[in-house]
Amino acid sequence: MLDFHVHSNYSDGSASVLQIAKKAKERGIKKLAIVDHSIELSFGLDEKKAKMRQEEIELAKEIYGIRIYSGIECGINSFGEIFLPDFDFDLIIASVHEDALNYFDRIIKCIDGNEVHVIGHLLSDMFEFSRNEKLEEILLDRLEELEIALELNSNHRCPPDDFLMKCTDRNLKISIGSDAHRLEKVGKVDWSLEKAKKYFWRAKILEL
Repeated sequence: MLDFHVHSNYSDGSASVLQIAKKAKERGIKKLAIVDHSIELSFGLDEKKAKMRQEEIELAKEIYGIRIYSGIECGINSFGEIFLPDFDFDLIIASVHEDALNYFDRIIKCIDGNEVHVIGHLLSDMFEFSRNEKLEEILLDRLEELEIALELNSNHRCPPDDFLMKCTDRNLKISIGSDAHRLEKVGKVDWSLEKAKKYFWRAKILEL
């Protein structure tokens, strides 16, 4: 089992890397990605913090014997831009973190212009946006062509079922993530696995 979206206390998570790794081990997680927010936020992961976190990741791998990857979650701004610190990450998630009139346009611009591995919490009901069937299909086309994974986010419980139904006949990649910010949520990916089984019999689960 895997969880490719866990926040640590290097951004807005409450637990340390070692605490997260211990909990993941207890819950049978074999592969884990520590994914903190990027530098567009004041508390985000800058280059110095990324290097410090990597030292903790290496220690946690030795202690707990599971695979742990260094990830980052970047907010997509209104121009489709993301901002990264100078660090070689294993996993880059791009997500919209605000109400957006141009919701799909900015995501499509982002994946066309940046190295991104996953689109995070797509269509989360935490934010306001307008649905657009044509742009949703264009986005799915681009994700498929570029082999960028669609995240099944257990915390936000998104994307919603009506969107997931559009994915069933596509050769998409999917990423499984708890989006845990608290220790008790680490590895809680039941919703993601349920939706993967229901809608994505042709999809490939993202592996690192």
